[in-house]
Amino acid sequence: MELKSFIATTLGEIQEGVQIAINQTIANGVNGAINPSWGGTRDMNTSLIQNVQFDIAVTASDEDKAGVKGGIKVVGISIGGEDTTSTTTSKVSRIQFSIPVIPPVTTISE
Repeated sequence: MELKSFIATTLGEIQEGVQIAINQTIANGVNGAINPSWGGTRDMNTSLIQNVQFDIAVTASDEDKAGVKGGIKVVGISIGGEDTTSTTTSKVSRIQFSIPVIPPVTTISE
């Protein structure tokens, strides 16, 4: 998986997962709130920002195979086979970074 796809998928699934949890909590009439915000979305501020920390092993590869581009890929294990001949040179590196996000909120009226 390409690094950009991994980051986009991960952040999207976190946001969707939080929203699903909020919706289920409300639908089930559970007391309490997930990521509460007093006053609604117009009152969002920096206190709601959370950092999603990434610590990823990536590989930069240069593959000599027709139709395949080199690039930065998230390291993973692949099971299966492909009947092709190729030569690959790769270097594995570790990168760490964080992305600030405001996850979905449960609006609490004052």
